[in-house]
Amino acid sequence: MKRGFTLIETVMVIAIIGVLSASGAFILVNILQQTIFMPNQLNMNMVAAQALDTMIEGEAVARGLRFSKSISSVGADQVVFNNQDDQSISYRLDTGTAKLYRSVDGGAEALIPYYAGTGINLSGAGGQLFSYYDSAEASTSTPADVRRVKINLVAMTGSGSYSDLEGKSEQASSVAVHKFE
Repeated sequence: MKRGFTLIETVMVIAIIGVLSASGAFILVNILQQTIFMPNQLNMNMVAAQALDTMIEGEAVARGLRFSKSISSVGADQVVFNNQDDQSISYRLDTGTAKLYRSVDGGAEALIPYYAGTGINLSGAGGQLFSYYDSAEASTSTPADVRRVKINLVAMTGSGSYSDLEGKSEQASSVAVHKFE
């Protein structure tokens, strides 16, 4: 009696090994993509959250929009206001460099957040970072009528595309503006 494998048995073993290795390769590629993508995504979530927190709550240098006393100037990518400490605060999105800046009392502009260096792009959702509303919740462009400021922030690396393994975070918040005399 001959000992060995028939051609059909050999072909079946090769086919089974091919199916198993193809599914294993798919899982391995997915794990590698997640290993690279998730840190980028988490970093963008952190950058967007920190930028919103700084604009709304402020920092040790200056209080943010939540503590605004009056709005001086409004724009799609800039807001200037006086806070309760009588400081003039300006938040400005530079669309050319895709960076967000804060200026206190007309001084030098500081990057927000301070660690958002190269490779991180900030923008407004739909091309507009700030939206302004009056007491009737109607959109307004008159600084004296502003009662609520909505911030729509997008932070991303590169194109922000998952297929390019880059992160993108879109976050929004709204702040009531109380008028103090």
